[in-house]
Amino acid sequence: MAVFRMDTCGEMCPIPIVRARVKLKQMAPGDILVVTCDHSCTSQSLAETMAKMGHRVEVREVANGIWEVTIKKV
Repeated sequence: MAVFRMDTCGEMCPIPIVRARVKLKQMAPGDILVVTCDHSCTSQSLAETMAKMGHRVEVREVANGIWEVTIKKV
């Protein structure tokens, strides 16, 4: 299992979702992608999209206005 990180701070939807989908295609099942973003709507949209794709998702606010979306590829 590998852990990858992606910083999408300053990017608006759908760019973080597109970037995450591209990265997930390169990853193996069980790998984890941690996406950092600074828009609550981006964190919610990203989490919903990845969950609909069947991945396991966790969202947490790590600082004031900064979220981490952890995606485990299935």
